Amino acid sequence: MKEPLPPLLERTAAILADSARLLLQIEDSIAPLLARPPHGSPVPETVANFRSSVVSLQKIDLLSQTLEDLSFWLDDLAQSARHADADGVQAEQAMKRLRLADLRQRLLGEGATLAQDSAPVLF
Repeated sequence: MKEPLPPLLERTAAILADSARLLLQIEDSIAPLLARPPHGSPVPETVANFRSSVVSLQKIDLLSQTLEDLSFWLDDLAQSARHADADGVQAEQAMKRLRLADLRQRLLGEGATLAQDSAPVLF
């Protein structure tokens, strides 16, 4: 199958965007469950369990944001490829909608890696 690159990138971007939306729906569904004590337990959730639950929700949120940013990246790359000149596609142009600095650095090959577990930041 020989097909131009832009439509392939656009379809991949749409799949990632759908995945990000699905993950947000999952997060919304499980957030109330994580705040409840275990089934049949009269003891309220401990501080440690609560913190663990918040960290889990933050990981879901980070994954959702990463999927959405990758969707933006691929969609913008597709647009850049459609209008590329002899110099090719400029990666920086396709990064204008990225919100996550870590992802931007990783895409540019600057060696940033996914952060390990950290304490939750409560808003």
